[in-house]
Amino acid sequence: MNIVGFEKIAKYLAVPLVLVGFVLMLAFGIHSQLIDSGLLTQVSPEESGAIIRLMLRYGLQLGLCVTVLGFGLAAWSKHLDKKVQPVDAGKVAERLYTQLDRKDKQLEAKDEQIKALTEAVTALAKADAPAKSINDALRELKKGNTAQAQAIFAEVLKTKEPEGQKANKEAAAAAKHLGALAYMNNPKAALAAYQKAVTLDPDNAEGWNMLGHLLRRTGELVQAEEAYHKVLALGEAHQDQEEQAAAYGNLGIVHWTRDELDQAEQMHKNALEINETLDSKRGMAVNYTNLGLVYQRRGKLDKAEEMCRKALALDEALGRKESMAQNYGNLGALYYICGDLEQAEQMHKKALAINKALGRREDMAGDYGNIGIVYGTLGDLNQAEQMYRKALEIHEFLGSKEGMAQDYGNLGGVYQARGDLDQAEALWRKSLSLYQAMQQHPGAKIVQQALDKLAQQRNTST
Repeated sequence: MNIVGFEKIAKYLAVPLVLVGFVLMLAFGIHSQLIDSGLLTQVSPEESGAIIRLMLRYGLQLGLCVTVLGFGLAAWSKHLDKKVQPVDAGKVAERLYTQLDRKDKQLEAKDEQIKALTEAVTALAKADAPAKSINDALRELKKGNTAQAQAIFAEVLKTKEPEGQKANKEAAAAAKHLGALAYMNNPKAALAAYQKAVTLDPDNAEGWNMLGHLLRRTGELVQAEEAYHKVLALGEAHQDQEEQAAAYGNLGIVHWTRDELDQAEQMHKNALEINETLDSKRGMAVNYTNLGLVYQRRGKLDKAEEMCRKALALDEALGRKESMAQNYGNLGALYYICGDLEQAEQMHKKALAINKALGRREDMAGDYGNIGIVYGTLGDLNQAEQMYRKALEIHEFLGSKEGMAQDYGNLGGVYQARGDLDQAEALWRKSLSLYQAMQQHPGAKIVQQALDKLAQQRNTST
């Protein structure tokens, strides 16, 4: 069969239906010509030949139909790429957030992170770029890949920034969206993008707030505090109480991290007062949770429990499952400190049940570890080992060196309690090796002390 103009249709063979149809046409077309030429022997000159001819004729037609359909779909796809396809920005943002590593998820900032991602996806659909590029980037975002979307915002920023003051807000918005997406896999790039955003638009409270989160995450507490104070000042200037409450809450976390508990308590109380005025139950729940952590560190355990219970009641009413799990875990820690191991076990198991339902593996591992500690304190070493090994299995799956190091350390304690010092030493050395690979992790010092005590114990016994 002679194919005329093949070079003109070759580029369309990348479309699956066109390729399938072309192969069908080629196969049936060749066999049809072989029969017509008499080169292909027929089973029966009368009936079988007629049947084969009929099959080949319809096969050729089928191939032609599939090919035409393929060309139609290719043309339709090309037509679709002339305009940006609609997308549910909120759902895409939620999916992206779930792909963040646990250490990158700041639960108290979850809503802000999802909001920033939603705004980025929405802005991408309206970006000054070819529709095909935007559609490709949106499709990749749905898969969790942000590179194409970042490239579009980087180009917008590159174009708008040289235009001067008139285009500053547009450039700042592009930088902010770039930062939200870069947060997914490149914190340094995200930090640089948010710094660019607030430089171009210093009046942008949201940009300062996200910058503060990144600085706090990287341990730059002085700069983080400055960023949050900017948010507070802008909130007051804008008469925006939500911005003020967020700033106070974040400043409270900075002070808590520094162990400045008086200032931390005051900041969280300021935030709570505003959220009560706004009747923001979500904000109040976060404030109660943070106040509970302040009181726990101060040793005011009754007050800490009261705050946790208030936060838990609000979270239950709002259906905030992640926060419920966090507060159950906080209550478990409180009861453990108080020596109420039965209640501690119950709270940690409630947290575990929620995290299982949500598929939050990293938090499940933490719950297993906490339950293991309770069993270890009760002297139930077999149950403790079982919990630690479940935690270890998850951390190995996730590739979490820190989690694995902690689990090996806990298992070492179990074997030490059993009197199996060789196995305890082997597990602690695994733990120490993992901690040492993480650059000055405080866990390395703790495990080394355990190994030193073990060596002394052996020397004494000999």
